Amino acid sequence: DIVEECREAVDWLAREGVNHGVPARRLVVAGHSAGGHLTAMMFATHWKARGSSADPIAGGVSISGVFDLVPLVDVSFNSDLRLDAQSARELSPVRVDPLVHAPLLLAAGADETAEFIRQSRGLWERWPRCRPAGSDGPLVVPGKHHFSVLTEFANPQSELFATTVDMFGSR
Repeated sequence: DIVEECREAVDWLAREGVNHGVPARRLVVAGHSAGGHLTAMMFATHWKARGSSADPIAGGVSISGVFDLVPLVDVSFNSDLRLDAQSARELSPVRVDPLVHAPLLLAAGADETAEFIRQSRGLWERWPRCRPAGSDGPLVVPGKHHFSVLTEFANPQSELFATTVDMFGSR
């Protein structure tokens, strides 16, 4: 349901954003952790089939995202997620093809658990056409953990900040 709500939000911004000061042709979607997953799912959306004349997304930033949900089917907190094998596959960006042709910056903190870095590397390998120009892998930010990595998103001297800002001019 949350993936669909995000799609509806992007649809609305693409359609109505210009009336509210949002440059609809330059949407850059971003998220952290579960939001990083949602960001990737926006890249796995067929926007023209939803009524958009073109892909509304100019770029994306996924920080510490989870892209393979299949292993979560067997964890205790799946009682909240309510994933079964099929929905986990369908909602796993690493198991579907990207449909948006725009750069997707994948980032994680170097001090996070290895799983977050592995998930980012897995999607980077699986989605080569979404790699930002000059990218040789996900951005792994030294000295940052799952939460402190977000400080780089607001630091004008950081690579994460600069790459994100550059995406607004990519279309």
